[in-house]
Amino acid sequence: MSGELTIVIGLGATGYSCVRHLVPTEALGVVDTRQAPPFLDAVRKNHPEVAVIEASRWREALAQARRVVVSPGVALDDPLVNVARAAGVPLTSDVQLFLDAVGDAPVLGVTGTNGKSTVTTLVGELVTAAGVRAGVGGNLGTPALDLLDGHFETYVLELSSFQLERLDRPGLAVGALLNVSPDHLDRHAGLEDYAASKRRIYGGARRLVYNAADPRTLPGEPGASRIPAIALNGDPRWRIDGDELVIDGRRLAAASLGLRGRHNQLNALAAAAIVHQAGMPVDEEALAAFRGLPHRSALIAEIDGVAYIDDSKATNIGACQAALEGFGDGTRNIVLIAGGDAKGAEFEALAPYLRRHVSRLVLLGRDAERIAERVAGRVPSVRAQNMEQAVRLGRASARPGDMVLLSPACASFDMYADYNARGDDFAAHVRAVAAPRRAGFAPRILQTTAKRPPASGTGCAGEVA
Repeated sequence: MSGELTIVIGLGATGYSCVRHLVPTEALGVVDTRQAPPFLDAVRKNHPEVAVIEASRWREALAQARRVVVSPGVALDDPLVNVARAAGVPLTSDVQLFLDAVGDAPVLGVTGTNGKSTVTTLVGELVTAAGVRAGVGGNLGTPALDLLDGHFETYVLELSSFQLERLDRPGLAVGALLNVSPDHLDRHAGLEDYAASKRRIYGGARRLVYNAADPRTLPGEPGASRIPAIALNGDPRWRIDGDELVIDGRRLAAASLGLRGRHNQLNALAAAAIVHQAGMPVDEEALAAFRGLPHRSALIAEIDGVAYIDDSKATNIGACQAALEGFGDGTRNIVLIAGGDAKGAEFEALAPYLRRHVSRLVLLGRDAERIAERVAGRVPSVRAQNMEQAVRLGRASARPGDMVLLSPACASFDMYADYNARGDDFAAHVRAVAAPRRAGFAPRILQTTAKRPPASGTGCAGEVA
């Protein structure tokens, strides 16, 4: 194409970061099929020189285009993308723009179905503890392009399957894939297609980290066996051994970690391995001090001997499985609150975890009946109309020593703006239950000290794996 216009599809936070990055040097246009894109007013106010293109005039606009930047929230089979591809206009992405602009600074990439936000944030903490200025973002928090103005020495990016599927060879300093379980099957052709998009993180990487217990994380591209790699729980120097983490051969008591649950032990091990692969020392004090992210295995309160845990960020089945295995003791000590937008997932795979760890299942949201049908007979279940009722049903079902766990295995968009709002609602109702019931009585209430990352944006809302 001989056009001069770069067009950004999708005006979420990521799309707007592309506009800010490109507007000083390029003629730009933007297009979004939504009636009220989140950052349309910001474009019109701050960058009036950017052309706002009506979707109905898309073919006409493409005649002037030299390339199209596709936000990760926009599917690669979206009609706008298909028309651009058919017209021969090159497609690119925000992460590719970032990688082209970042120069020689090392970029550490983290992906996986579950735990990647925790690991990405912890890697940033460990890099900082090593005395290196770290920019942390991507699918988590700050869009990658907005990190470029921070004068960072190293970048740590959480990368979703949607971001990776539009990159051929990212060429990262370290590429890490934590795990793969069914998610976003409404956007991917199937589990193997989803897993293949995740494994793109290895393309051109100088060092790798993967999970030896999860075959879908194994690097398979030609020459991958010659790239220095750490196989978590496959390398004797990098594994979980009972109640200890083995970190480059050194032992660290799991009880010293600020992260709760056995699943978070693997997250801590992965973060340490990534930092080691980046050539930096692992500060064990910083590792132990990290308390995790809001809405990810966060203890809200202990009331009458029952712990209330907010794991609202568990937006897929694999995350819920990890939470049940992490907190369960095999005695059905968990009352689980689950449900929401299942994103096309099936729930039979959750049944063994329910049978082993859950005494009662409290279901809410759009796909509550679907989940109940898939796990019928495995565990007693009850429906809740809203979160307030779910918390009260959970409390009525729990005994001292149990926990009420919000780990929905679903996205939140059927009832909430995002998983943050869902977790906040859960916490508010737990605290209402915990309100002093008589003078002088106050149950133990805990609040996470972790800072909430700013909402990640694409062409649509967050919760992208």
